[in-house]
Amino acid sequence: MTTTRLLELADLRLRLRFPAHSMLERVDERYEGFLLDEDDAPAELELDFHIDPEARPEGFHPVWVRNPPIRSEGDMERALLRGEGFEGDMDWSRGRCRVRIPDALAYVDLAVRVALGVELLRRGDTLLHAAAVLRDRWGLIFSGPSGAGKSTIARICQESGLELLADEMVALRRYGAGLRTYGTAFWHGSRATGPAAAIFLLEQSERPSVTRIPADRALPAMLRAGGAPLDLPAVQEAFFHALGNLLRRVPAYRLAFAPDPGFWAAVDQLPEFSFFRPRPRLFHVLPSLP
Repeated sequence: MTTTRLLELADLRLRLRFPAHSMLERVDERYEGFLLDEDDAPAELELDFHIDPEARPEGFHPVWVRNPPIRSEGDMERALLRGEGFEGDMDWSRGRCRVRIPDALAYVDLAVRVALGVELLRRGDTLLHAAAVLRDRWGLIFSGPSGAGKSTIARICQESGLELLADEMVALRRYGAGLRTYGTAFWHGSRATGPAAAIFLLEQSERPSVTRIPADRALPAMLRAGGAPLDLPAVQEAFFHALGNLLRRVPAYRLAFAPDPGFWAAVDQLPEFSFFRPRPRLFHVLPSLP
């Protein structure tokens, strides 16, 4: 007997199929806000999970997993994944993935991120290792490697009343001449979306400053921040091209910031960010005549 959950991330639907197992309650809690009630609706990807309760990889933790060693072979049509306690047969060409994992929610996340990340790259889009918020309905992306301050920026923005899209991993998809930023479940995210307005490469400093940087300088920094779902050459190449496409459509800035909201003053001094500032009313509505 199996039970399914339909998950929507970045306008893609993934059907997760589990054996009757205590994992389901944790999955429902983990992906709250991203689950759909339409069990029979079509999905771009089907993920079949087999839970191995005996698997206990080195450093096993039931909730999170940090950079697990995964060996992969194949391409963006189909890849076989192997790691401690983890096996995956990911067939994107058929929209079907089969995964064996330990009894740990973190490995569900791992499988979903790999499946979604490659599928987005196949469509010319990408997941990005970044935090993102909506400000006046525009998506602002904060990129950097672990420790750069993404979670700190996300917390400051949330405390300022901005809507958090995610504080670790966001999706970027082509939309007309621009891009849209999508929240994900990785982590503390929402299903909200908005047009991408800017990418900020984070640098911690006592004095806030914002500097526009060209795409050829931004690209190496974003590659170092990471986000490619697998180390396969075809996947790495597609990720490189997706970042190049992103930087052709969205301006990049170096943001030096201290852990307080003062960096917004530096951002708002840029002329191109004038649309974020409140605009004065140009006219008053006259009362209707008797």
